Amino acid sequence: MSDRYAVPSVVVGIDGSKAATHAALWAIDEAVSQDIPLRLVYVIDPMDSSGAAGHDGLQGAARAALHDAYRAVEATGRPVKIETEILWGRPLTKLMEESRSAAMVCVGSIGLNHARRGQGSVAATLAGSALCPVAVIHRGPGEPAAPHVSAVVAEVDNGMVLRHAFEEARLRGVPLRAVSAHVAEVAADGADGNRSAQARLSRRLARWTRLYPDVTVEPTVVRDSVGSYLVANSDTDQLYVADSHTAEDTCLAYNAGCSVLTVRCGNL
Repeated sequence: MSDRYAVPSVVVGIDGSKAATHAALWAIDEAVSQDIPLRLVYVIDPMDSSGAAGHDGLQGAARAALHDAYRAVEATGRPVKIETEILWGRPLTKLMEESRSAAMVCVGSIGLNHARRGQGSVAATLAGSALCPVAVIHRGPGEPAAPHVSAVVAEVDNGMVLRHAFEEARLRGVPLRAVSAHVAEVAADGADGNRSAQARLSRRLARWTRLYPDVTVEPTVVRDSVGSYLVANSDTDQLYVADSHTAEDTCLAYNAGCSVLTVRCGNL
């Protein structure tokens, strides 16, 4: 089952899990907004072909998983071009290869390698190493199949990440929580330090609010790291946008149950 397009696409790693289908549904907006295909990819690990399922069984499972994900996307009625393909190889290797030409790679936080919340999994490694932005989409227990983003969260110190965060907030029609961590200053000066940090944050955001007047911005100064803020204000509907190299905060975001979009500075 293959229908390749010559243009970049939004790639979704499909593995038969509900989390992967949830990621595919989340990725529809990304593909529609850029008018590019949504590419559903199932990677069969040849190391598994010697098991009870065998070569034909693995291919059958891959086709079934892609078919189910395709039907779920199609059922939304959105005007998105869908392509599907079965690849053979190590999942991480193949998804890394896809990232060379993809506009974005999306995976579920649970499913690939049977790991939870991206930690120690294909998802986490991909998010830190891929050559394009990577979205690791979390679906909490009991959440509806249709993905929902309540807010986008990003630290203000990285302008390239901030641009992606504003774009996501505009695309999803949700507020952007722009977080600035001023640990020493706020702790030492109390209320005065907080006011000073808030003033600098407002100045930092002034250019961005002019560029994105349609995005509601919620400036937030925190005493600790952004990751700790996410843990203390956990919401599985939040999307945390981060530099792909900020491993500590990204790991805390996974622990908080947030969806995470990692961006390499060289991508922008």
